[in-house]
Amino acid sequence: MTIVCGTDFSPASAAALEVARALGARRGDREVVLIHVVDQEAEIPRARTAIDALLEKGRSGPPIRAEVVIGRAASALASVVRAQHADLVVIAASSQPSGPIGSTTDAVIRTSRVPVLVVRDPVPWLKFARGEQPLRLLLGVDDSVACELGIQWTLALRGFGEVEVVLGAIYYPDDAAAQYGLRAESLVDSDPEIERLLARDLVRHFGGPADDAIPRPRRGLGRIGDHLVELARQEAVDAIVIGTTQNTGSGRLGSVSSVIVHDAAQSIVCVPPDAAIPTLRVPIVTRALVATDLSQFANRAVPFAFALTPDGGEVHLLHVADPDAEYDESELVRALFALAPAGMRREVSVHVLRGEDAAMVIAQTAARLGVDVICLASHGRSGISRALVGSIADKVLRASRKPVLVLRPT
Repeated sequence: MTIVCGTDFSPASAAALEVARALGARRGDREVVLIHVVDQEAEIPRARTAIDALLEKGRSGPPIRAEVVIGRAASALASVVRAQHADLVVIAASSQPSGPIGSTTDAVIRTSRVPVLVVRDPVPWLKFARGEQPLRLLLGVDDSVACELGIQWTLALRGFGEVEVVLGAIYYPDDAAAQYGLRAESLVDSDPEIERLLARDLVRHFGGPADDAIPRPRRGLGRIGDHLVELARQEAVDAIVIGTTQNTGSGRLGSVSSVIVHDAAQSIVCVPPDAAIPTLRVPIVTRALVATDLSQFANRAVPFAFALTPDGGEVHLLHVADPDAEYDESELVRALFALAPAGMRREVSVHVLRGEDAAMVIAQTAARLGVDVICLASHGRSGISRALVGSIADKVLRASRKPVLVLRPT
């Protein structure tokens, strides 16, 4: 592991170097690579002199290997990161207006292929690295790949010291109500039932109910970035960890990360979507939903739901009936329970629901129940049949945010 730190010799970048060395010492790194970027070769001697003066003031920590690079700050840092196989870039959030790092913070974040720590207040990071106090982080949670990587990065940081994690998610009542199959009571007020479900899912998304992360769903009215900045202030966190979409719009940062980088009072950790971050915690399947129309083929998906869940897990059997269909509900319930394999120690629940759009009912029920996976069979229609009738399995794949196991015909 190697940390690359950019400097323009400002007091802020000197503080960022302190943080880089302290984190490097905590992680057991052999060195920290310090980079200063100049426009032309004639500037190198003066930069070397400034680096020597900076290193004389350095505190304990891994040795610093300083390099002066000609070029643009963002591309020069990216090249050094690749050459050194670095896994973290540390820069200051503010510096001299003419400094190459301070003037191109967005560009560094946008082009980096490893997480970037933008330091505003170095004190919490220094105390964390020295084992003097926990580091309190707000982790912005959504369904993006970068968010998943942010979770793994945060878990890795926990391996080096105590980290308190606040899980922040901003929801809009109409969208969240549609996701869970609920009715939006208000578009401007917080919805207790939606927030209960979101809090449950946030904790499970991060690592399960045994984890000590604090879920904080918040109703959104404006920009998500503004809400996360305000939540960070309310929760008194030391830093915000956010996934970046990087090339959103005209090659700019995504709107959420851009707002946070510019407006937050705390340090920011920006995790790009293609960062090579090891997976430290894998999802655990304990709850499965299997949907069936009670045909012999559809029922073949039921055993897979039991195979994926452990002893003591939950399996939910769902049948979606047409809105105008006449049926004996008690008979359907008995038929669903009869599908459970004998001798399996699972908590089995059955659900008989009506709906014109079976795929949407399946996706909403899965979200409301908080299952880990959906199992169902696909009849494998193709061509004109698929165009006219549609595939419920395909629609579930598009409508649900859950993993879907589809049993294909043989």
